Amino acid sequence: MEHKVEKVEGSKVKRKIVITVTPEEMKEIETGVLKRYQKQAQIPGFRKGRAPMGLVKKEYGESIQMDVLEEAISRYYGQALDAVDFEPVSQGKVTNIQFESVDQGMTFEIEVEVEPEIELKKYKGLKVEKEKVVVTDEMVADVINNIRKQYATIKEVDEVAEGTVIKADIQQLGEGDVPIVGRKYEDVEIEVGKGEFDQEIENQLIGLKTGESKIVSRVVTPAEGEGQTEPIVERYRFSIKEIFEKEIPELTDEFVESLGQDEYKTVADLQAAVRNMLRADLERRTREVFENRLIDEALKENPFDVPEGMVEHYLHHLVEDFKRQMGNQKIDEEAVRQHYRPIAIRNIRWYLFSRKIAAVEGLEVTQEEIDKAIDEDPRIPEEQKEQLKKDDHFVGHLVDDLLGKKILDFLAEHAEVSEVLPEGVTETAGTESKAKSKSKGKSTKKGSKGKSNKKSRDQEEEK
Repeated sequence: MEHKVEKVEGSKVKRKIVITVTPEEMKEIETGVLKRYQKQAQIPGFRKGRAPMGLVKKEYGESIQMDVLEEAISRYYGQALDAVDFEPVSQGKVTNIQFESVDQGMTFEIEVEVEPEIELKKYKGLKVEKEKVVVTDEMVADVINNIRKQYATIKEVDEVAEGTVIKADIQQLGEGDVPIVGRKYEDVEIEVGKGEFDQEIENQLIGLKTGESKIVSRVVTPAEGEGQTEPIVERYRFSIKEIFEKEIPELTDEFVESLGQDEYKTVADLQAAVRNMLRADLERRTREVFENRLIDEALKENPFDVPEGMVEHYLHHLVEDFKRQMGNQKIDEEAVRQHYRPIAIRNIRWYLFSRKIAAVEGLEVTQEEIDKAIDEDPRIPEEQKEQLKKDDHFVGHLVDDLLGKKILDFLAEHAEVSEVLPEGVTETAGTESKAKSKSKGKSTKKGSKGKSNKKSRDQEEEK
């Protein structure tokens, strides 16, 4: 067998292996196939397995030729893949089979996909924004107020007023105040005056008593593209079932102590604990957003194609995971594939690109780092740590995680990072965290969030 490798025109991730099988090699395969047919052949005048080879070949010629062809492709397909100096990333496709007779030999081609040849263009000096970690007094107060609301007591009142909570049945009405079928909502709770439901409607409920009903209305401006130009008046009948007030406990040391937590006993303790919790959470989320920006910027500066076979492999496992999670419930597999396809392509591109950086920069994970990560992981029981160090599957995933972090740290260290304030936070509000805010990179700059940064945030949330 001889083989040669050719590039496929129009693709950077496909290779064509052209395989030539000599007549001698084909005759060897044919002899083996004939012997198998001879053992099973039942030809009149001959006992089973005793018919002459020539007669067997004449009787079963077409089937024999097909078996010879299939066996030759199967045998030399594997040999060809073993002989090439690259690793296919997907199942090869056999094409262009040229075979007429054993005496003439045969040729066929295998089209395979390979990992792309990545040319590193720019991965140092990437310009990326990173938000400062700012914990404001308002943020701390909001968390504490939510805690207080969880311990609120409820007191029934006679009349709807601003700040009261109502439970009501709501029926949307059509022309002539006829109820619209399917538009009745029962036991809806609304805190009047907050505007979370609809400020215009909430104002019309003030003064109602338990058991009373009232038709209220609101004016809705049609959205663009709906074809409607005139404002629409919507009408609803509210039937008040309950009216009550929530009495929220005052923020005192006694209230904090009543929460029964060892880490805080006073208001000051609670505020400090909440501030630390918020800071830790913001640091984690800020780091995630920053790393995603690093990845996106790196991939933008270094475009390359991803083999379709790798994408399909990724999506296949994703769909299988969804099926396991959903149990007996059916899922729209095609919808899942379409939705996650861009994510699959991005993740594969990042995996290939990041490993290229690791190879060029000599980044690797040492045994000491593996042992340290396992020893210091509080989620792993002490009695399992030594066993996990010998688990190749676990260690393999751990190495991927540790190497991925190293690569991101490397990119961050060599990036041009601009520190900016989170949207809606002023320089004054961010003062308390300035000393604690860190930024890796060649340079740091003060900035303020504008429209472009809002767009980045929206894109990252979609991810």
